[in-house]
Parts: sequence; structure tokens; C-alpha cells
Amino acid sequence: MATIPNPVTTALVENSGTQPYTQKKVTLGPANVIAYMFQGTGVFMCLDVIVWPMEVARTRMQASKDNRPQSTFKLLRDIARTEGPTKLFRGLGPFLLTSLPSQFVYLGVYEHATSVIERNFPDRHNSNSAMREVAVAGTAGFLAEAFSAILYVPTDIISQRLRVQSESKGGAHMTSIDIFKSIYKTDGIRGYYQGFMATLLAFTPSSVTHWAGYEATKKVLFNHLSAKEQQHFSQGKTDSFFTHYRLSQNNHFIVGLSALNASILSLVVSSPFDMVRVRLQLLDSVHHEQAEQLKKGWWAMAKLIARQEGLRGFFKGMAPKVMAAIPGGMGYLFAYEYIKQNLEGDSANKAASGSSTSTATSPSTSSVPSILPPTFST
Repeated sequence: MATIPNPVTTALVENSGTQPYTQKKVTLGPANVIAYMFQGTGVFMCLDVIVWPMEVARTRMQASKDNRPQSTFKLLRDIARTEGPTKLFRGLGPFLLTSLPSQFVYLGVYEHATSVIERNFPDRHNSNSAMREVAVAGTAGFLAEAFSAILYVPTDIISQRLRVQSESKGGAHMTSIDIFKSIYKTDGIRGYYQGFMATLLAFTPSSVTHWAGYEATKKVLFNHLSAKEQQHFSQGKTDSFFTHYRLSQNNHFIVGLSALNASILSLVVSSPFDMVRVRLQLLDSVHHEQAEQLKKGWWAMAKLIARQEGLRGFFKGMAPKVMAAIPGGMGYLFAYEYIKQNLEGDSANKAASGSSTSTATSPSTSSVPSILPPTFST
């Protein structure tokens, strides 16, 4: 019986050593960008809710001046036992209040900035390099974070202060409205942007590293794996590891490793800045000493942490941060690719059905592709 040749294998063998293969880039039209912003915002808000208890634990650890190691799960258990299980979600309300518009702005700015940069600075030499991905994604990530910070910083301050309240220690319990009024009474509108520069210093490097690391890792993985597959196919090694598993075609493998790498990189880069941000946002200008510290700014706060708590002080709360950031970051990027790919697939199917009403649609164009297929094209 004659065997049916695998079109991908045939393409690899025929083109081995000639033109390089490129990874498919998902692009969305204006209508789909809006749909993507709505869907993405909803999914990413759900991810934030899931990991929120870890955010509460992280903030408590960062606010503490105690340098002794703390157990994340013991801290969460103590909060649930002494203050009630609902307090594990303390500060979530004000966070979600601006999460919707800020995520919407973030996603919209990132997608628009990416398309504008690629359109105005095309890859004229078809270099297919990871460094180009770093430049494009990093710039878009920076702009997205800077614009969205204008919306989320005020409620982030309120959320931070709610998270560190401990009812087990007594004292007056302040609601979101109480904190909102207190900030306005003492500092006016400026108080809602307390530590804004520290926030930019914490989150823009994180955003840049997150997207640049993700896109660059995808590119590096795809280039390396596809080169190995080409080499083995051209040498007739059809049963080798690379030709058998064809990992360059494995969407979940490439996205998963890239998302993991991006999450770890952004976590390491942002942690010291995030510590300074939290300490600044928790300062209350009603107290003279804290008011003076606020006037000195983020650099003075960084030096204070270094002097009093040492280098380790900048990495407080790393355990809950890892538990929240890595699964959350990976889920974020899987959802990002899935939503974009399905929206693009829907557009392709509509276009195909509209242009060929009299002919049957072929099986290869009728199905919506799975997330991020790194397809071969010459």
C-alpha cells in the first residue's frame, strides 16, 4: 500500500538549507481588537481573583519590618482563623473597580503599539531574530503599563492599605470609602498617586521583561527546534527525537516554556522596585515622620530598606509572589494566545465562507486552529 506523504515533512526536506521558516504572527483587525480587549479583560480579572489570597500574603510580608522567614500557608491560615476566610480577599473590591478599565487600556495600547511599530519599522532583511521581538514587545509593554497605571494606581493604594489591616490586633477598621476620604482629606488628588514613580519603576520593567522575554523565547525555541527538524529530515533521520515529536509544531510546549520563562524574568526584575512601591503606598502623611519620608521619594525609601533590612529586605514576600505570579502569568499568556487565535480563526472562516458560497470549504480551512500554531511558511 502506498503511503501518503506528510506535507510538513515534505516541505522540510525540500526546503532544508534554503529559505528559513518563519513563525506565524497572529494579527487582528480593528473589530477583533475590541472583542479581544473585552474577552481578555474578563479572563484576566478571573485570574486575579484566583491568586488574590497570595497577593494579600505578599503585601503583609512586604509591610512587615521583621526579617525572619515567614511561612506563606501559615500566614494565610492565621488570617483565615483569626480574621475570617473572607479577609483573604481583602482589598479585592477596589482593585476590581479599576481592573476592568485599566486592563482594557493595557491590552488595547499593547496591541496598537505592536502593530504600529511593526508597520513603521518592518523587518526588511527578514532576520527572524529574537532581538527584534525584544525591541517590539518591550516597547509596547512599556507603553501599555505607563498608560494603564494612570487608572489603577489610585485604587491600588486603597487596596494595599486594606490588605495590611489586621482585625486581630484591634484598632479601628477602615473601609475602602474611609481610606478614600482620608487620602483626599490629607493630601488631595495628589495623594491618590502616592508612589506613582515607584509604581512605574516596579511595573514597567516587569511589563517590558514579561512581553520581551515571552516573544523572544518563542522565537528562539521555534528557530532552534525547526532548524533541528530540518537538519534531521535532510539527513534522513525520520525516527529521531526531533522529527518524531516535531516540538516546533507543539503549541502548548512553546507557549508553556515561553510563558514560564517570561514570568520568572519579570518576577526577578520587578521584586526590588515592588517592595519600594508597597512601602511608599502604605505611608500616611498624617504622621510627621511618614510625611517626611514621602517627600524624600522612592530613592530615599530604597536606601532606608537597604540600611534597615539589607538586600534580603527587597525580596520579602517572594514565596507568595511566586505562587501567584508564575501560574497567573502562564495562565495570562495561554489565555492571551487562545483568545487571539480563535478571533483570527473566526475572521478567516467568515472571509472564506463569504468568498466561496458556491464551493464547499476544504477541511484545512474550516476548522479554527488551536492556540499559537507556529506554522511553517517560506
